[in-house]
Amino acid sequence: MKKFDYEEIVGHSLIQKKLCQAVSCDRVVSAYLFCGSPGIGKKTVARAFAASLLCQAPHNGKPCHTCASCRLLASGNHPDLITLQAPTDKKSIGVEPVREQIVKEAYIRPFHAGRKVFIIESSELLTVEAQNALLKILEEPPAYAVFLLLAPSADQLLQTVLSRCLKFQFLPLSDDVCRSYFSKQEAENSRKELAATFSQGIIGRGLTILKDEEYYQLYQKTLAQLADFPSSSTALPRLQQFFIQNRERIDDVIDFMLNFLRDCMRQKISKNPKLICADNQATIERFANAYSPGSLVRMMEAVVSFRTRLSKNASFTVAGLELLTKMQEEIHD
Repeated sequence: MKKFDYEEIVGHSLIQKKLCQAVSCDRVVSAYLFCGSPGIGKKTVARAFAASLLCQAPHNGKPCHTCASCRLLASGNHPDLITLQAPTDKKSIGVEPVREQIVKEAYIRPFHAGRKVFIIESSELLTVEAQNALLKILEEPPAYAVFLLLAPSADQLLQTVLSRCLKFQFLPLSDDVCRSYFSKQEAENSRKELAATFSQGIIGRGLTILKDEEYYQLYQKTLAQLADFPSSSTALPRLQQFFIQNRERIDDVIDFMLNFLRDCMRQKISKNPKLICADNQATIERFANAYSPGSLVRMMEAVVSFRTRLSKNASFTVAGLELLTKMQEEIHD
């Protein structure tokens, strides 16, 4: 039942309060939009809210965890909770899943609870046709239906869809909240400290580097590649090979590079910088001392350009060589 429990939510107390009040005062609207960065807690809040909406005896707007509906949720078999996810092999959600899993299901009355709740994860991936199909049910929803749309940004949805939703913006949590949370996790202190700084206010980001060993190892290997730049003439060719070896996870590699370069810039211009890559301070100091602020900025711009080129289906090899060439220019300068 943990994944449907408000007690599992870290932060976002004002959003929690408003959602609980809506349930306890019976002022639930038909559609909600939860916006915020991936890993910030939208899904966790949506599940807890769904549990409250389906609960037969909510207390102060929170699920009781003991009624038949709550037990069905805990078993993962509640017929009145429908979740729409993007297929793992696709980058969009087409019109057919919306018609079959949302619109069609919405017109079937609840089997068990007084409401029927639909969670649409990654709703920014809905095609225009899919959003228009969804709009029809949002305009005239059945009284028992509640739709929860999750997206990184409201800008990624049609204005007509947005106008039918009550929006909640999830903001990054404070450093103190993140440090308090990760200090209670089971791990080495250095790893917990990294998780707190790496999270940048987004608990899910910190949990990934704390719990996902493959992700953590890729992070360490990426920074090890950059550590040799100031002193090795073979650093760039090896980075090119590293890109090729990790092509399937190049987005993560790019994120690590940008975080590292951002830390180097902060190290360069601040006396007591707040570092993201807190476990690599010596490497950051050495790199920052080797290059000017202008060079660091241009390196970051080159990495961002690399990502943009890839998003536009540019040749992986050509885009990578352009990045390495620009970085080489800064190294020689």
